[in-house]
Amino acid sequence: MLSFSCDATPLLERHVIIWYNSSHNLALIGGTRMPAPLTEREVDQLFQLLNAEQGSYLQGYLKQSKKSKWLEKLAWKKGIVLDAHTSIDEIWEQLNDWELKEILDGGYGNRPYKCECGMPLRFCYIVHHRKEKKTYRLGETCLGNYTLMSPELIKDITNGFHKIDLERDDILLKHQQGWELPSEYLGLLLPGDIQTQLDLGLPLSSSQMNKIEKTHQQELLQNRLKKQLDKVAQQRKSRSTSSDEFITLEEVLSRHLPMLKQILEHEDRMTSAEMLAKWSNVKQMIKDLKRGKPFDYSKFLLQMFELLYEMKLY
Repeated sequence: MLSFSCDATPLLERHVIIWYNSSHNLALIGGTRMPAPLTEREVDQLFQLLNAEQGSYLQGYLKQSKKSKWLEKLAWKKGIVLDAHTSIDEIWEQLNDWELKEILDGGYGNRPYKCECGMPLRFCYIVHHRKEKKTYRLGETCLGNYTLMSPELIKDITNGFHKIDLERDDILLKHQQGWELPSEYLGLLLPGDIQTQLDLGLPLSSSQMNKIEKTHQQELLQNRLKKQLDKVAQQRKSRSTSSDEFITLEEVLSRHLPMLKQILEHEDRMTSAEMLAKWSNVKQMIKDLKRGKPFDYSKFLLQMFELLYEMKLY
């Protein structure tokens, strides 16, 4: 099992709130304070837990994400719509503005680069103006001073960088915790870069998982339903007698009332006699439970979840 040195032992405890915020997209921009990323030292300690291939891939992913964020914010500012059919070079031809060419990282504890203002840097942003043929090596605080981009645009860009740093922290902390891909994701056709990341043994960030959830919404719903139904079927199979699990009406309603309401509100989606029969059975089982009659809980769950799936509500 991987472990930290004594100096790093409290790291997870001190940053559980930061990780939670980044995982649940609670980082705010536009004048509201955002959660602080991990410190340079903490990031370095977590990077040391990665092998060379994992570290190289993650560094490349973070750099490309920041370049993309830079491009996105500039395009938005100039009213240029980004789409999948336009190449990066074509977009830059339209922008004809400051391009983020490279982000150099001197490594933890080192400041080998120098800003145009003379300040030594660990992180150096190399920016190039395509029209005026100017290139500067800058620290983050000098981006606005030398490029003359508006404070609002610089703020949007640096806030975007901040969110990418939080995504980095999310991946690193999940890796330290031994994160595993949810079973319902197995078998999904994922984008090449995401699959490469998983093949390398790197966790996915919550941001990446949110994109997968949107892209594969129906498949994931089906996978989760199948998992639930398999679980119910296994429970029924393991019982030698009929499944009259002792459960009260109040317990059933506290667990499943929102789902039952969904079915009730969308009864018009019941397009077959079989679906109507299942719904009639579910309602009858609720009535029987209220009257104190035997209640087959696993059968109730099975039919309720089948209805939710067939009605595209789950």
